Amino acid sequence: MNSKTENGMVLRTGTVEDAAAAAALHAGQISEGFLSILGPSFLRRLYRRIVRTPDSFLLIVQDGSETVGFLAGSADVSGLYRSFVLRDGVAAAFTSVGRLLRSWRRVMETLRHGASDVADGAELLAVAVDPAVRGRGVGILLVNGFLQEIGRRRQDAAHVVVAADNDAAIALYGRAGFGTAERFELHPGTESLVMRWPAPQATQPA
Repeated sequence: MNSKTENGMVLRTGTVEDAAAAAALHAGQISEGFLSILGPSFLRRLYRRIVRTPDSFLLIVQDGSETVGFLAGSADVSGLYRSFVLRDGVAAAFTSVGRLLRSWRRVMETLRHGASDVADGAELLAVAVDPAVRGRGVGILLVNGFLQEIGRRRQDAAHVVVAADNDAAIALYGRAGFGTAERFELHPGTESLVMRWPAPQATQPA
């Protein structure tokens, strides 16, 4: 994937060389979940593994020479996690052991949610945009790019997990055709949503 927008930005498929920029954007802009607290080194390894795993992918938006947004997705999240643990687990744990021990409950809660009945199809794992370019359509460009990519991979459904109070993200996914399928507590006391694409059909009254 490589396309140029009207405002001169470029949406393209990410490579291992983009892992550091994606990790930096993730650490700086994403506060939900436990990954951000594991540190840049862990995140760089994770995004390199995403690029190297056949059923997963990284999308990058560039403005000139600057990376201003990224999105990570996977059509096989369980396979991605297995590959990461087998190939990167020891090194990743060594660099983040203290953080992993402090957040082990959140790790297990996140992994257990993968069995949800409504969380089918490909998963949009993470998306972040540099604040300097917000309002210029980078977020919707990335989410639409995700849908194009999963279509290319013959996936006809997708989902994303988002905090229930993240109004900006919920609105972004809604514009792209996602709809709320489930409310749940991913972590105790913190409500999250599973949003599905295409949006679930509303149940008609009998």
